[in-house]
Amino acid sequence: MSIMLRTALLIVAAFSIVWIIARIRRSKVRLEDTLFWVGTGGILAVLGLFPQVSYRMADALGIISPANFVFLIMICLLFEKVLTLSIIHSQLEDKYVTMAAEMALRCKDLEEQVEELKKAQEDKN
Repeated sequence: MSIMLRTALLIVAAFSIVWIIARIRRSKVRLEDTLFWVGTGGILAVLGLFPQVSYRMADALGIISPANFVFLIMICLLFEKVLTLSIIHSQLEDKYVTMAAEMALRCKDLEEQVEELKKAQEDKN
């Protein structure tokens, strides 16, 4: 693995870890996301500091280049993140539809109660 790729891995790892820590301090990131990004930064750091790991894993998996192994790992991690976000998005969309329907029913009930109160007020007069 070239020194340039190793340097890039270390820079990206350091940047991602610093960035996520800054976001944690401002309470802008959930714990699940924090663990994912810190873990990803850690994986990048390990692959940058110890290129033998990527050489051995590439050989074990039959991948020609360790750089391709690094790209494969990153693609797999990002694919997992997209899948997780897609699931969360679907769940939130279902909750949104349920909440909108519930709000509509409650508004309808409130309108009916207001009408009943108006009729009761008119009957008293």
